[in-house]
Amino acid sequence: MINDLEVAIFSYNRGDYLKNCVESVVKGLPGVKITIFDDHSDDLATVKYLKQLGNQVILGKEDNDTRHGNLYSNMQMALDLSSKRFLLLLQDDLQVVRTVHAQDMKTINTIFNDPDIAFLRPQFMKFSDGTRNIELLTPSEKLRAYFPKDEFTKGIFGHAYCDIAICDVPKLKKIGWTFLDTERKNQIQAHSLFKYTPFMADSFLFYCPEVPCYRNKKLFLASKLVQNKLKGKISTFTLFSQEKNHYFINRNVDIWPIAEDFLETNNTHVIKPFVYQDYNKSIFLKILYKIERGLYQVIKLIRI
Repeated sequence: MINDLEVAIFSYNRGDYLKNCVESVVKGLPGVKITIFDDHSDDLATVKYLKQLGNQVILGKEDNDTRHGNLYSNMQMALDLSSKRFLLLLQDDLQVVRTVHAQDMKTINTIFNDPDIAFLRPQFMKFSDGTRNIELLTPSEKLRAYFPKDEFTKGIFGHAYCDIAICDVPKLKKIGWTFLDTERKNQIQAHSLFKYTPFMADSFLFYCPEVPCYRNKKLFLASKLVQNKLKGKISTFTLFSQEKNHYFINRNVDIWPIAEDFLETNNTHVIKPFVYQDYNKSIFLKILYKIERGLYQVIKLIRI
């Protein structure tokens, strides 16, 4: 059943994280087709690794100056080229943390049997979203998923779509789905076409913590300070053991898949709750990032 799935990874200038992402997919989803859609990386280490991947790599469209580079046009390319029933959309800072079994694929198939579901979230939940998710989502032991409550589906878009998702390719192609240039626009679009995007109870991937954060394909000083201190060391997750994997996929769904409750990193200095953008490690770095970001926007307007 895993033959029904293929993986698209979107990358830019984070070669070590891309390698970790690819290797985790190979381990956790053995045998799946992997295609990397690169947004014209110019970091030498990243370019070197992309060359090693050979024909698995597709270059995206020419550079532009949107907040997320060419992410959404590359996602559209991945969808257009997909020949499988399911397409898993990943970014280079994510990691598959456990082996996906036939039982998981059966769950995925069952959820997508609903004609009004075209996206499914396979990632663990963030600790920071835990209370809100418990209030707004309903667990289904039968379907091994968490679904938005009825009242939450009306006029609220956050659980309608996510950039990290498993896609039902035939459904999206049938309606002529086109990825728009922000996550919010895609949420609104998805909300008008489908019911919602549930969470898998048996999550199998998550965002690596404290990664360098590019905006408009630019790495700001706040991120550079963090990365200089790390000296090239990246933080990744420990792959689930066979015993832990068995427990996880057979637990009661009332035990929510909160990342901090299940995931351990290779770096003892990583803080919990996890921080995703590296500049969020301290108030000083957050302020510095916001100042830099504001100045960038002003300079950009002046140049126009």
